[in-house]
Amino acid sequence: MQTGGRMYSVGSGIIVTVGLLIIFSVAFSLILRFSSVTEASLQWLLIVLAFLGFGIGGFSAGNRSQDKGLFTGSLTAIGVIIIILLCQYLGYDHTMSAIQGIFFVGFLIVSALGAAIGVNRG
Repeated sequence: MQTGGRMYSVGSGIIVTVGLLIIFSVAFSLILRFSSVTEASLQWLLIVLAFLGFGIGGFSAGNRSQDKGLFTGSLTAIGVIIIILLCQYLGYDHTMSAIQGIFFVGFLIVSALGAAIGVNRG
């Protein structure tokens, strides 16, 4: 696949990942707002859903690129992580913490594996 095709695949994977993260965020913000559930009780579920979102986004990117899944998934995760860091820094004036860096490494791995599965599906 040519570079333009890979960037199209990475871009679509970023859109899928960000879209899923937004959907999960809205759904759980509504649950937190209109029920007596606390954020602390949903913390691990939200982390699992974030990993799931990155995995599905990586799968989508790998499925579109059809080659070099680990590379495509890694680029997809890096793109989303850059978007998250830009929003965090420019919007909230916070820098990246060490625990957040560990999560980002996990997101990168899950997205790369999702893309590898997407390339080799069927």
